[in-house]
Amino acid sequence: MAFLRNIWYVGAWACEITRELTPRTLLGEPVLFYRKENGEVTAIGNRCPHRFAPLHLGKLVGDVVVCGYHGLKFDGTGSCV
Repeated sequence: MAFLRNIWYVGAWACEITRELTPRTLLGEPVLFYRKENGEVTAIGNRCPHRFAPLHLGKLVGDVVVCGYHGLKFDGTGSCV
């Protein structure tokens, strides 16, 4: 299916995003939402680049998502730290 890119789509209501990892599929892509310790909402890709393990099966430590399979850590920009 074709989607318009680079425009706004609603991914979740503000009240839905907490300190829990919240997976969604947007435009056919897996996305992971969570709220940082300072209250800011962030969204990153919901898969570890190593074997594409879903990150929502991991855990949130501070503001970093830890892959439950590999232990790789990702910050709020999706960069491996």
